Amino acid sequence: MKPPGRNDYLLFGGTFVLANKMQYVADKMVSGLSTKQWFLLRTIKDMPTDPLPTITQIAADMDTTRQNAAKMLEKLEREGLITVEESETDRRSRRVRITEAGYSHTGQVAANAQEFLKRLFEGMTHEELDTAGNVLTKMIMNLTKMQEELS
Repeated sequence: MKPPGRNDYLLFGGTFVLANKMQYVADKMVSGLSTKQWFLLRTIKDMPTDPLPTITQIAADMDTTRQNAAKMLEKLEREGLITVEESETDRRSRRVRITEAGYSHTGQVAANAQEFLKRLFEGMTHEELDTAGNVLTKMIMNLTKMQEELS
């Protein structure tokens, strides 16, 4: 990618390039789960378990559609990493539980991911990472505001 002359254009277009390259390299370097599957399991793992999270709640936490989350969850369920159960209080709602195999697999992938993360952030200072994190956070906040205005 040839960097454009304006940093705002670089951040806009570079975000797409970065996401694609990061997913490709991570999927090749970290075996066991795709980057998106690992992110999905990590999201579920970080959510409260009483009650278990619903597919809708998981999708909201991942900022994706319910349909997209459900499709990814189906694959993880086939692999035995999660179970999807009917809610006891609302028959229309389905709740997600990580299995023991899912917890084990997530831990193994996290250990393998350390080398990827080390190399990804190689040569960057804490100050640079803080600045990049602040810019990314502000971009997400602005997009969230724009998203709410469109609803």
